[in-house]
Amino acid sequence: MAEEFTAFAALERAGWADEDVARGYCDSFTAIADQAIGALVAAAGPVRGQPALDLCCGPGKVAAALLAAGADVTGVDFSPAMVAHARAAVPGARIVHGDAQALDLPDAAFDAVLSNLGICHVPDQPAALAECGRVLRPGGRLAFTVWVGPPDSAAFALMSDAIAAHGSAAVQAAPEPGFHRFADPATAGSVVGAAGFTDIEVSQIDCVWTLSSPDRLIAIFEGGTVRVRDLLLRQPEAARAAVRQAAADLVRARWDAGDGTWRVPMPAALITARAA
Repeated sequence: MAEEFTAFAALERAGWADEDVARGYCDSFTAIADQAIGALVAAAGPVRGQPALDLCCGPGKVAAALLAAGADVTGVDFSPAMVAHARAAVPGARIVHGDAQALDLPDAAFDAVLSNLGICHVPDQPAALAECGRVLRPGGRLAFTVWVGPPDSAAFALMSDAIAAHGSAAVQAAPEPGFHRFADPATAGSVVGAAGFTDIEVSQIDCVWTLSSPDRLIAIFEGGTVRVRDLLLRQPEAARAAVRQAAADLVRARWDAGDGTWRVPMPAALITARAA
């Protein structure tokens, strides 16, 4: 792992180990993350009777979908809190604690590896992709999602705009390896291809937040994410309040659905490939 991402790695590991964050994600953020699962599992093709890996499995939602499709499912996550949630939610899957960058799994063990919005949290993404290739059988299918970034994601754009306009300049995010970078087809082709994969394709999944109030979006980010939560909690109280208000005002002004809800687009990118 590059030395420049050690702070990012420590933040991710500590953040997702926090039961409050894990519970916040499970209770709220899955409302949009789950919208990508259908397309993700479909991209893996038929999995009945086949061993499949849910990498960075979080609360086990993809593992559950794979199990329902008839796969023999293993899930891996680096967060003990998420492993506990996944084991409780998907007792029919084998859920283990592990590192996506160095999997304790045998070579050529799976016909499909899927990851829903997990690869973006890994410090050494090329290492994780190389591990995916190692544990896949030749010709095996890789499918993973990442969030599309601003300006093409309204949710991420308004959060970024609110923090940039009202947050303290002294509070900076740790350097990270590219949270949204695989949404770019050229980058995905280069990095995934360098890990030994072929037939690489990138498509978009249109996910949308449906919010009961304009201030709900920033509350979800603050309660069920790691990086945005960290940026907000390190702000002076006045700046944090201003960011919250600005984010709510942007939702209210731009995304009123006219039916008592606010609908904010937050698309995901789906990357598919085959192991050589």
